Amino acid sequence: MAFFQIIFNPAAGGGNSVATWHIVKDELNRRGVEFRVRTSKHPGHTVELAHQIAKFNDRDDTVLLVIGGDGTLNQAVTGIREAGNTTMPVAYVPAGSGNDFARANRISKDPLKVLDAIIDTTEPVRIDIGEFHERTRNQHGYFVNNVGVGFDAAVVDAANHSRVKPFLNRMHLGTLAYLLSVFSVLFNRHAFEARVNVGDDHDIIPNAYICTTTNHPYFGGGVRIMPGASVIDGQLDLVIVEEKHFFTFLFLMIQILFRKKLDFEGIHHYRADRLYVETSSLEFGQMDGEELGTRPFELEFNVSHQLFWMGDLNPQ
Repeated sequence: MAFFQIIFNPAAGGGNSVATWHIVKDELNRRGVEFRVRTSKHPGHTVELAHQIAKFNDRDDTVLLVIGGDGTLNQAVTGIREAGNTTMPVAYVPAGSGNDFARANRISKDPLKVLDAIIDTTEPVRIDIGEFHERTRNQHGYFVNNVGVGFDAAVVDAANHSRVKPFLNRMHLGTLAYLLSVFSVLFNRHAFEARVNVGDDHDIIPNAYICTTTNHPYFGGGVRIMPGASVIDGQLDLVIVEEKHFFTFLFLMIQILFRKKLDFEGIHHYRADRLYVETSSLEFGQMDGEELGTRPFELEFNVSHQLFWMGDLNPQ
């Protein structure tokens, strides 16, 4: 049986993760599973904790178990990668407001079911994660879900600063906070020029509105932006939606929300293991639901990999 080094983020999901942690802790103790827990106490702390665990681990049976949201998982993976540890697997009990990584991999919302699968796992599985280099600020990072520039990133910014988000998270309505922010941003954003290099394709899209590079189908707490994207295909998917007439754009958003195939004019899709996206204007950016601020972006993407301790992998 594995030894679990646990990182728990009590702030995830508007505080709902605390109840999840107590369920996990009680079950681990009941089953006599060996573990040690560390609590993430401030933004960026999970990266530091994961880095320490990965750097100084001296046991071959260690699994890093993350309890939190997509942002917590992102930071844990980042810490492991920055430590240069390529052998320590990550297990994940979702306890955030969006939980897109869990949704994409059909990880249960029930912490006891997830924990059963984790404890019963005997071998790690290797899945895709994204890696990016942002030239404007010389920033490097990893993502398990997606990196977005433009509309979706502005929505993330609005949702994260929404006064009603903590309340909606407590009511398990985190997706509603995102949808409310969609409409607040919809009337205030403008299109921008995006330059795309993918293999032999060199495209200029003068009126981009959504520009998202994703590792799996979902973003924004359950919005299925890219059906067909997968964490096991060795590729990333870039989706760019052009700004159209308001009602045309609203129609496209409804198609996305109701999980229709996106084969309309004005929607551009690229799939590759290496991608390049550039914007010349100041735009919002987001990575796994965490704000990247505003800047002109020069983003290079490539596929990396991470070992996960997650039972039978069943991605969408």
